[in-house]
Amino acid sequence: MQKGCPKCGRMINGNLKVCPYCNYNFKEIDGFFKRISDEKFVQDEKYAGLIKRLVAGLFDIFVTFVFTYFILIIIDHYIIKITLDNLYYGILIFLPLYILYNSICERTKWQGSLGKYILGIIVTDEYENPETFPKALVRNIAKIVNVLTLGIGFVLSAFPPQKQALNDKLAHTYVLNKLVMKDNNKQFYSNPIKRLTAFVIDILLISLICYAFLWLVNIIDLKNLSLQTKEMIESAKYIVCVVIILFYFPFAESHSGMTFGKSLLKIKVVKSDGNIAGFITCLARELLLVIDFLTLSFLLTLVTPKKQTIKDILTRTIVIDR
Repeated sequence: MQKGCPKCGRMINGNLKVCPYCNYNFKEIDGFFKRISDEKFVQDEKYAGLIKRLVAGLFDIFVTFVFTYFILIIIDHYIIKITLDNLYYGILIFLPLYILYNSICERTKWQGSLGKYILGIIVTDEYENPETFPKALVRNIAKIVNVLTLGIGFVLSAFPPQKQALNDKLAHTYVLNKLVMKDNNKQFYSNPIKRLTAFVIDILLISLICYAFLWLVNIIDLKNLSLQTKEMIESAKYIVCVVIILFYFPFAESHSGMTFGKSLLKIKVVKSDGNIAGFITCLARELLLVIDFLTLSFLLTLVTPKKQTIKDILTRTIVIDR
């Protein structure tokens, strides 16, 4: 069997490692094709589906709401008192702010809002190039049509092949998954049911601990103590409960990667490199749990390759079977 030399073009014996005519070393081209084979790009699909877009959208609504809230505080303090009668000011601020925020972000190198950036999805035109600002503006204004159709416009993004929402069809845009290098680190990522079950077990345990602690404090005879001391004890017992709730997860997960619930289900939290996460990282994971609930990002465990939620992505942690 013969092969062609890419340098001199002559046909030579296929078993030769070096060309006898020009001394070309075939290890170079063999290494090139090996890299191409190893560097496989993986996408669950080319076009981003409904769940990713829903979570990203809810995250962006949350971000815009925070900005709107602070603007209303400024208006309330310096311009006019905000009451229930003129709360519509909030809507008048929120809508243009949301449209501008998304349109500007889609025109940046992120090619999408902060929520989309976190989830690794981008918005492109029909030629898969970055949008122009006018096109991005049309796309985001057209989201109003999605709302007017009682959400059906958004649900269209669940259907292949191109998964365009109604506003995408009107603006001729597409939402794509970013290409991600193949993960050669073989990990057995924990399934969502195990994670949910472990979380419920831990919540029940925390509740039981707090209840038992409050019960013990309540049966202590405080009759002979002063009113001030009684009030201090009353406040202290709830502070202790808050400490238990706040530090249970980060303390356990930073020690062994496992809480009691995770230990029963044989799963653990680790960093992306497989090492146990530090206390600050685990504390951040717990605080970001609020974002997971507000954005329904627990649904991401059904569609992301590593079964990560937003708190996992932001803290660069994964939950694996041990």
